[in-house]
Amino acid sequence: MDTPQTTSAPLESRRARREHTRAAILKAAREAWSERAYDDIGLRDIAGRAGVTAAMVNRYFGTKEGLFREAVGTVDPSPPGLADINRAEFGPTIATLILGGGHSPKTLDAKDAYDPLLILLRSAASHSARPILREYLEQTVIPPLADYFGTDDPAARERAFLTLSLVLGTNVLARMLEAAPLDQTAGESGAPHPRLESILGGMLQAAVDGPAAGEGTDQSPGR
Repeated sequence: MDTPQTTSAPLESRRARREHTRAAILKAAREAWSERAYDDIGLRDIAGRAGVTAAMVNRYFGTKEGLFREAVGTVDPSPPGLADINRAEFGPTIATLILGGGHSPKTLDAKDAYDPLLILLRSAASHSARPILREYLEQTVIPPLADYFGTDDPAARERAFLTLSLVLGTNVLARMLEAAPLDQTAGESGAPHPRLESILGGMLQAAVDGPAAGEGTDQSPGR
């Protein structure tokens, strides 16, 4: 006679509840830190959004810093098909994506979608959040860009940082400050303003085409 399975179902049920609770807390944290800075959001705020207690948040993530690290995650914010973009067209291509609203790095699961760069922008000034954000930049954001510029380019990392600075700077003005004309770049057709696209595209292209590290800059005749 078969022995009745009396424990597996309850165990599976408890595991499912734990996973559901953890996911709800993480989703609430990402929503909260996408709206406000790290220092402006407490664990009780996140717990309230998730429908749990602050003690439950601590139980799953240990500390506020631990929760923030997981909220930022390891999502690669690089535009789709980065490796296939012709270097001669890098600047205009990325400018069109940024100004046209076509590049919003998110998780693949739509119901849990979030933009890690927005979380970064909100909390960049926080002393407590800065080490976590620096780790995210160093381990997740910079490597794909540096790889795109190539291991044979001694200035690849510098180009990656400069490119990221331009992208994030544009995002700061357009998203957080709602500064004209960046908040009005796309018309009804969704196409970015051609003049702004040309300016930003040129700046981004310069990061790609600039002299490699160690190259001289003196271009005077006879030198």
